[in-house]
Amino acid sequence: MGSSTIFDDVLRTIQERRPKLLIPLVNEVFHEFYPADTEVTRLPEEYQKIISKVVADSCNKLDDKIYHFECQSRKDGNMILRMVEYDFMIALVDRCRYEDMERIKFPRSCVIYLRTTATMPDEETLEIEMPDGQVILYRVPVLKLRDYSTSEIFEKNLLILLPYYIINYEKKISTIAKDETRIRMLIQEYREIIERLAESTQNNESGTFQDILQMMRELVRYLLRKEPELKERMGDVMGGKVLPLPSDKLREEREAGLQQGISQSIFAVIETCQEYQATKEEATLKLVEKFSLAKEEALALVEEHWH
Repeated sequence: MGSSTIFDDVLRTIQERRPKLLIPLVNEVFHEFYPADTEVTRLPEEYQKIISKVVADSCNKLDDKIYHFECQSRKDGNMILRMVEYDFMIALVDRCRYEDMERIKFPRSCVIYLRTTATMPDEETLEIEMPDGQVILYRVPVLKLRDYSTSEIFEKNLLILLPYYIINYEKKISTIAKDETRIRMLIQEYREIIERLAESTQNNESGTFQDILQMMRELVRYLLRKEPELKERMGDVMGGKVLPLPSDKLREEREAGLQQGISQSIFAVIETCQEYQATKEEATLKLVEKFSLAKEEALALVEEHWH
């Protein structure tokens, strides 16, 4: 599996295991005021079929509103096009009859960018020109990881972002690994983060601390993979043995030949392309884009499962 999906897996895992951690994120991005005990509802099966086809990262309902988050490792010129595609498909399921016409309601969506530049805008935008000449401006807010210090993460209870914090050190890792003073500073920082996490989750559901810590270990392990000594020392601080996450299973499936879960998502994309009368070439490019496959591998899958 392409490395970018590691970051996606963390968001999916959080929303599956600890959906209430989404509440502070929704409040931050959309300026809502949901209390911590708000029910976060997994969408019904008809939505899940759509989500599995477009491989959306997180889509849940709070009260009567649907919130859709996508986790993106870096700026992608096609992201706004994917977002309008995802949101339109979700909106079709949520359509309703209003007087004598159909009405669709788009979800409230956001892109979480993990690697950003100082010039990155605060929203993704797309102009949609309708047949009558009316132009609609489609806006999707952007949340940038670099904008949040650990202090702000804890103050705003944005614990869902905490596993990604190590990405802020990504460009400095090789330098840190050669400097004992910097190593100790990083280790001490993470000791303090873990202590504060333990304090912050005392009143949360049982297991919240361990689940977040486990996902922190997952990303630390991945980003420090080229510095084994530093990875080992950080692993000791964060609890030693790294327990398997769903992403471990997905990577094994990918390496073993795209079996079960990931293969089902791929087959669903191929099926959707056929439903919308896309060409094999278009379906191939869609698989390359969504699953980081080599074009030859994607084409082989399309040929095998096209009917």
